[in-house]
Amino acid sequence: MRMGAHRAAIRAALALFVAAAGVARAAPPRVVSWEDAAAHVGTVVTVEGEVVSAERTGDTCLLEFAPDDPRAFRAILLLPLLSLGPSHPERLYRGKRVRATGRIQRFQGRPEMVLRGTDQLEVVGPPGTPASSASAAHTETAAPSAPPPASAPPAVETAVTPPAPPPRSLTEEVERRLAQAAPCERARARWRDAAAAADARAAALRGCLAAGSYRCRAEGAALGPALSALDWSEQQVDDACR
Repeated sequence: MRMGAHRAAIRAALALFVAAAGVARAAPPRVVSWEDAAAHVGTVVTVEGEVVSAERTGDTCLLEFAPDDPRAFRAILLLPLLSLGPSHPERLYRGKRVRATGRIQRFQGRPEMVLRGTDQLEVVGPPGTPASSASAAHTETAAPSAPPPASAPPAVETAVTPPAPPPRSLTEEVERRLAQAAPCERARARWRDAAAAADARAAALRGCLAAGSYRCRAEGAALGPALSALDWSEQQVDDACR
C-alpha cells in the first residue's frame, strides 16, 4: 500500500510538472512612456513617467501622471497586498520619475495598471529626469558608427558552462520538477487573495445600497480597483498555468 501511494504521489507530481512545463520564459517587458500606455492595453509592459499626483484613498494609492485628464494612464497600488511596502507611498512616489511594470488594462474608459508588489514599481530619478533611452528609442536617430580599428584584438575563448548533472534519484527529480511548477501555485494564491478582497468590497457596496443611505460613493470607488486586481490576477494565472 505504501509503495502504491508513493507511486501515485510521483505520478501527481509529474503531472503537475507537465502542466507547468508550457510556461514560456518571457523576455523583459518593453519600456513605453505613460502617454503611449493606451496603445498597449492587454499586454505586459514597463511604463515610465513622472508622477504628478499621488493620493492615498482607503486601501489604495493612485499615481496620476496627468491628474487633469480623466483618460490618462494611472497606476493603482493595492496597499494591503504590498509586501514590505512603504508606510507613506504617496510621499515616496509623488514628484518622482518611476517605472511601473505589469499588464495594462482598461477600466471605465481609461488605461491603468494595478500594482500589488513593490517589485513592480521602481523610482528611476527625481523630477525632470529625462526619459530612459529604452522608452525614447523611437524618437532618437542612430549615431554614426565609429570607424573600425586598424587591427582586431585576438579572439578570447569563453568558458563553456557544463550541463546540469542528471538527478541522482527519482525523489530528486520530482523535487526539481515541483520547484519548476511553483509559479502556477503562487499565481493561484494571488488570485484567491484578490477574489477575497473583491468579494469584501462588493459586500460593502451591497450593504450600503441595501441601507439606502444615498452615500455609497466610497464603497463604489473601492470596488473598482479590487475588480482590476482580480482581473490582473486572472491574467497571471493564465500566463503561469497554461
